[in-house]
Amino acid sequence: MTNDNAGNTTAARYFDDERFHRSFTLPPDASRPAEFKVTYADFGHHNDEHIMLFCGPLMGSRYLLTTKDKLAQQHGVRIIAADRPGFGGTTDVPPADRVRVWLEIVEALLKHLSIKHVSIVGYSGGAIYAMNVLLHMRHILHPTHPYVALCTPWIHPSHSGVSTLKIAGLLPNGLVGSFDRLLQAVNSMGPAFQFSNVLSGLIPSFSRGTDPLPPGVDAEAIAVEESLHKELLRRVTNEDIRGISQDALLLLKRDEYPGCWGTWGDWDKLVPLLAQAEKERRSADSPTAPPLRVHVFFAETDMMIGTTVARNWLDNCWKPEQRGDAIEYSSEVIPKTNHDNILDLKYGVVERILRDMTG
Repeated sequence: MTNDNAGNTTAARYFDDERFHRSFTLPPDASRPAEFKVTYADFGHHNDEHIMLFCGPLMGSRYLLTTKDKLAQQHGVRIIAADRPGFGGTTDVPPADRVRVWLEIVEALLKHLSIKHVSIVGYSGGAIYAMNVLLHMRHILHPTHPYVALCTPWIHPSHSGVSTLKIAGLLPNGLVGSFDRLLQAVNSMGPAFQFSNVLSGLIPSFSRGTDPLPPGVDAEAIAVEESLHKELLRRVTNEDIRGISQDALLLLKRDEYPGCWGTWGDWDKLVPLLAQAEKERRSADSPTAPPLRVHVFFAETDMMIGTTVARNWLDNCWKPEQRGDAIEYSSEVIPKTNHDNILDLKYGVVERILRDMTG
């Protein structure tokens, strides 16, 4: 019991770090009748050159990458992770407004922090938000090494064929829109209740596997990350999580919210738009301008998007005749991972992203 209490105290101190608890306020304007609060985390190595804008999964909380703080410092990368609307202290908005408001948040936050350029990382449902930033705010990518990483990006069940999510798509809005209350009820049941399945795809799992660690992996860092998981879950679910219900409605593209993904609607429509934008950008700037790099990391098993149909469909959306010669696209499957744990330190995906950003 003493060891458990000591571990809880250590984890609590870790997440009390003031860098994980920043906030600012957007003033009222024509689309915002009242002030709009945004909470965010700003951690890693403080610099103006190598900065990651992280767009988290369905559980769009600022906390989700904070366990990678030491790794980011080692690689000289600063990480900016804002709570999406309805998470933490960020004001909530309905599905129809979420993408528009997210773009306003990103623009205002980067201005607030005097940040000019970033690399974009989208995880699961956050890929939809990341792609809207890429399409509408391309100028914020680094001018000499524009880079986007997508980890198990969300693919609609009409393309993935995942049966459980097809069923979810048939549920009434009132039920899907109450998902946050379900999670809070589950959380109140305490640690004896095994709710990993309920949270699947929402929060990284930091799984405690029995397989030997790959060569070169920092075993101590992995142990620290795993020791923080319980407190991370507690922090996320003890704050506002109403946004998860609104994001669920958005990701399922309910008929009541047409165009909620933005002007592009789906991946097969997005890629040609990006290709045309990159072609025009290259013509205006320089024919030798560096290509936009897009790297996708798929999980070996994935209950959210499946493992074959979705991957093939997304790769096909990015084939050369669709993306043009101004975009470099690559994808790979990370062995022994699933949708929940692909960002665990032990699998090296985050470290590879950090290296790609600074290389």
